[in-house]
Amino acid sequence: MRAPKQPNVLATPFNLAVLAAYFHAFMEWLFFVTQSSSLSLLPPLEKGRVLFITGGILAAALTVLLLLLALPARKWKALACLPSALMLAVTALVMLDNFTYTLFKLGIVTASGAWRIVYTAVFIFLFVWIFRRVQRQKLWKRASFLTLSLLAVSTVGIVTAAVSRQPYRTGFDPQSPNLAAKRPNIIVLGGDGLSASYLSAYGFSEDTTPFLAELVWSSLVAENAFPNASSTTASTASALTGKEPAEVGVYRYPDILSKEDSFEHLPGILKEMGYKTVEIGAAYYVDARKLNLLNGFDIVNNASFASPWLEVLRPLLGNSPSAYFIELVAERAGARLLHIFFVEEMENPFEQVNDPHARMTDSERVEEIIRLLEDSDRPIFIFSHFMNTHGPHFSSETRGSPEESTNEGEEWDAEQYKEAIRSFDRHVKDVYTYLAESGELENTILVIYTDHGYRYVVNQRIPLIIRFPNGEHAGSRKNNVQIIDLPPTLLDYLGVPQPEWMTGTSLLKGEPPAAREIVSITAGSPKKIKPPFYQIKSVQVIVCQKWYVLNVQENTWKTGTVSGHTAKCEGASLPPEDQIRQKILAYLEKYGYDIRSLSSSP
Repeated sequence: MRAPKQPNVLATPFNLAVLAAYFHAFMEWLFFVTQSSSLSLLPPLEKGRVLFITGGILAAALTVLLLLLALPARKWKALACLPSALMLAVTALVMLDNFTYTLFKLGIVTASGAWRIVYTAVFIFLFVWIFRRVQRQKLWKRASFLTLSLLAVSTVGIVTAAVSRQPYRTGFDPQSPNLAAKRPNIIVLGGDGLSASYLSAYGFSEDTTPFLAELVWSSLVAENAFPNASSTTASTASALTGKEPAEVGVYRYPDILSKEDSFEHLPGILKEMGYKTVEIGAAYYVDARKLNLLNGFDIVNNASFASPWLEVLRPLLGNSPSAYFIELVAERAGARLLHIFFVEEMENPFEQVNDPHARMTDSERVEEIIRLLEDSDRPIFIFSHFMNTHGPHFSSETRGSPEESTNEGEEWDAEQYKEAIRSFDRHVKDVYTYLAESGELENTILVIYTDHGYRYVVNQRIPLIIRFPNGEHAGSRKNNVQIIDLPPTLLDYLGVPQPEWMTGTSLLKGEPPAAREIVSITAGSPKKIKPPFYQIKSVQVIVCQKWYVLNVQENTWKTGTVSGHTAKCEGASLPPEDQIRQKILAYLEKYGYDIRSLSSSP
């Protein structure tokens, strides 16, 4: 007589773990796909693939944990419930946090002191309650069929992603015969929202930038420079890649670089040349990790770029949306757990940017730059973004004190803005003084630039000052230049051939054409992201002193003159409005936008 068939004690825990993993993946996927995010802009098929690949990877991780617990377990049934209970408790915690923060702006990130203990107690309660429920759970007979079906779909998605994975590179050839032996330090100091019209170095009547006014005499100065984007994220992406926002699809946070764009950038080339590469920005908004800029920076915002998830996922999934989303999901859960258990405080990206009292001070940025220079045993590239001049509330620091003052009662206060500019000028002087005293000044390229103008405008002149070693190339460029000209200029000085994918122009080649067309894009409100133009609010073209703007959301057209332009063209030589409008339409169509709503003049 045959012995009765013994139930498989692994089946139910395995099914529970897999279903818990897919449930967590689905809830996170639903949260991001229904709001402004890099995921929400993907085609429907790619969105689905991200969901199933994420669920499959999480299910695999929980299955490994399940098997590890099975080895030493005597009371298998109890231990077998831990992976699914833990996953469901984390899901419940994240969902609760999403709900309270979205509606009331209160959540784990805002919790401090005793409130963190409250969240700790809530999580422990959720885990214990779910653990007990899971132990008594009896799944329906077809649960195994469901879990195996989900895993099969995920496997197909993972395999297709692995097969289509491309080994992207910067295109830099270290054996190029044209490559010079120059390896100076490169320090880029970006002041947020600086308009040239407020800088005495650019002719402003008040003495706002006394040090920059001296620095320009030994520097290459762009008299009429313009940003390529209105948002900090998009503008810094242009400064690092030498590409326009439309080329890379980055217009505002949380847009990200994708495919080859993630690997084609200045810090990647410099890293291949042996540079140590560091970004000192702002959480999320000036953050190479969040931008998905890969193989570029060694250190980003005081943390190593290396990630355990990246090390595992990139060889398998390449630079796919799924790899980025899995890392995001893991980071969101981990940051919340570390915060409520008092291991590491969770960052609030909005406060880090908009609250002068919560963010890293510009004095601390200067100290970090000096420390990096002191400790580095090889050439270093530092890309630093200073925040005192960030509106609507500006801040400033007194010399020798890290304490900031801010005018919290008024927004966009011009007097406070000018004081913040003076603070930025002092910080630039501090960096310059250290370089001079340490003997590194003539071995350093010092760049002063900004991401956009005052109040995010793109039709005002912005500063672009480059001080090369020994004052080489000192002088001015009067014709229009743009932020994407910065990477080609730096590479030109280093003797590195400009990659084909960089669309800017080196300023070392002389004056750009007088009638050069500069394209800038203004991002719209996250609440207005919808087809056919999604993040884009308006497209602007500047030719000489004249700007032309097409608002694609409202189909309106405006033109005007750049204030203070120093290289004006004769009116007869400026292109007609209809010609520029047609070029803007062709530009949008080139990058895949449906322009039918703009085909007729407003």
